[in-house]
Amino acid sequence: MGNGTCMTVFSDNGSSVEQNDFEIGIEGFRFSDLFDAVKLKELAERFYAEIEPHDAILHSALTKYIASRGVGYERKVESKILTDAAPYLSDFIGRLFKISREHSELEKDILVQNPVWKFKFFVQRRAIKKYKADQIAELNEGQLWLALTELRNSAFDETLVRDEELSLAEMTNRLIEAEEALVRTVSGSDLISEMPASVADTVKRVNSAYEKLKDSTFGKLFSQYILAEDAEGDLLTVKAALHLIEAWSA
Repeated sequence: MGNGTCMTVFSDNGSSVEQNDFEIGIEGFRFSDLFDAVKLKELAERFYAEIEPHDAILHSALTKYIASRGVGYERKVESKILTDAAPYLSDFIGRLFKISREHSELEKDILVQNPVWKFKFFVQRRAIKKYKADQIAELNEGQLWLALTELRNSAFDETLVRDEELSLAEMTNRLIEAEEALVRTVSGSDLISEMPASVADTVKRVNSAYEKLKDSTFGKLFSQYILAEDAEGDLLTVKAALHLIEAWSA
């Protein structure tokens, strides 16, 4: 049967549906096979088989899970198996419906937003815990926002092409990544002989912003946070900048 040939397929409830049958993106399968329980099983097995060369452990765990229909699995174990398999399934479905290019573009759009999720964790797990309710009441939100805006506009102005939330999230994540690298170095747990260029760049940006804005709202608050943080050198610089974001977030 050639592409575009009209045919009748049957849904699960037995009703007929007119469809144009065509080859799908997985070799050896056609659109009509999606309505055939036997062919669907073969298609699923093709998917499971594709995982094995990439992750044999996941392949084994997933096939055992499928065979048991999930019976006897703890929720966390079940969740890990399914989420680990999700990227493979996403790619498989993209190829199946011949939308890999659109899938790739959508993935890029989603990944751009990743800093927002990391920023939310920063607020929940760090910023809010740093301040008690009475301390938050004493903070000047307007002043903090002005200082934060000055830092962003001066040191991380390339983020301004994003919306406000994503812009702040990107700046915060760069600072967090620098802090993590510097902490590892100070503790001696980092085996990297040289500090990543991105860390040095982040520190340089903050220092340059302070030199330009010493007498501004940012400069004054940054000086206060420098005295409040227990660190030194580049780590102190990054922690003081993050302190500002913590205070505004809280």
